[in-house]
Amino acid sequence: MKLKRILPITIILLLCQLTTWSQEVSKVGTSAAPFLQIGVGSRAAGLGEAYTAVANDASAMYWNPAGLDRYTLNDAAFNYVDWFAGMKFVNFGAVIHSGELGSFGLSVTSFSTPEMVVRTVEEPEGLGTRFDAADLALGLSYSKKLTDRFSFGMTLKYINRRIWHMNATSVAMDFGIMYTLPWDKITLGMSILNFGQKLQMQGVDAIVFTDIDETITGNNTQIMTNLYTKEWSLPLSFRFGLAYRALEIENNKLLITADYIHPNDNFSSINVGCELTVFDCFALRSGYKSILIDTDMSGLTFGAGIKYDFVGIDYSYTKVEYLDYTQQISVKLNF
Repeated sequence: MKLKRILPITIILLLCQLTTWSQEVSKVGTSAAPFLQIGVGSRAAGLGEAYTAVANDASAMYWNPAGLDRYTLNDAAFNYVDWFAGMKFVNFGAVIHSGELGSFGLSVTSFSTPEMVVRTVEEPEGLGTRFDAADLALGLSYSKKLTDRFSFGMTLKYINRRIWHMNATSVAMDFGIMYTLPWDKITLGMSILNFGQKLQMQGVDAIVFTDIDETITGNNTQIMTNLYTKEWSLPLSFRFGLAYRALEIENNKLLITADYIHPNDNFSSINVGCELTVFDCFALRSGYKSILIDTDMSGLTFGAGIKYDFVGIDYSYTKVEYLDYTQQISVKLNF
């Protein structure tokens, strides 16, 4: 009994120590497609995005695809985030379970900005035209539970970024595993997200007319030139999660969870969260993001959810310093 209580605390302390050792140089702003770092699902957001070892719904395609085959009902989920400065984040995911064949999932993620006026130094009031930007990610997932305790999963993603007339495409993979320890109440999860090709912007805006040698008088000053932009890595990250079902009394449950995140474009950090479920239909959640990163503006998170029959609705609120807050709403259907 003592071991069951000590083990989760020991693992969390170990994660804190690993994070301390990894704090060397920050690489913020060195990756492309930051929309891939926006967490999917209000339940996960309310838990401080400590969801790698919890993921057991359609949002598992984002956090850890190994979780898709650890539940039995087919489900679909719609997630909406009202992001900063009028930007919109939308995600749709659906999962079909095929018995011994495993589970299959499809996800669509969109991130868009409102139209803005094209301005230049010479024309600060605008040129009379507008531009916008949009991101898209399409994912196909597969998961299989090999034993009653161990499962694995993977997701193949197509990624597209567009800024006015320029766009970039890439293909990436997510991999994940989940394992329930012999003590049953403790689940471990690990995932590698966005492992794939670099992104490079291309398009008609990169085609310009150039004088290849200005020292030569009378040469052709209008030679069509195609500019090559720099390639940028995707936001690759490694996640290790721990979920501890601290209380299970009839339909009342208490879940404690923690994630260690090691990204390629920032310091390592830890997320923690807890969830209290009452009568198996109403849940209250709270968490804290990016522990040990002093420069991160997000922190405390809150959430709530209600489930009735085959319909579930979740809500999350995340306070962001200087930028107010973000809210996410999720609607889930089981069938």
